[in-house]
Amino acid sequence: MCNVFLVTINSLLTLSRVIAALGSPSKSHINFRDSKLTRILQPALSGNARMAIICCATPSELYLEETRSTLQFASRAKLVKTRAQINEVLDDRSLIKKLQRELIEARRSAGGKRQ
Repeated sequence: MCNVFLVTINSLLTLSRVIAALGSPSKSHINFRDSKLTRILQPALSGNARMAIICCATPSELYLEETRSTLQFASRAKLVKTRAQINEVLDDRSLIKKLQRELIEARRSAGGKRQ
């Protein structure tokens, strides 16, 4: 049980470091390999995805430090910028139709006539 707790703490600390590095303006090396959690989350954190992080806090004074730490993590996570894009997977027919439409559009904008 103690080993599981330490692994979880280590993974969360590494996630916190990765989030801080992603949110910083200076682009330094971001080491996703330090924990299994960051390695699993690498595709979601490194660009082409929308990211949502839910942080839970309590008003109890017993967990004041944990709540403060959680809110600091949330403020660092807000600084991360991602660029989500739609990935298109097209079969051959769809790709040919799309390219034909682009060709027709390019000819129209260039002033050429369709043959």
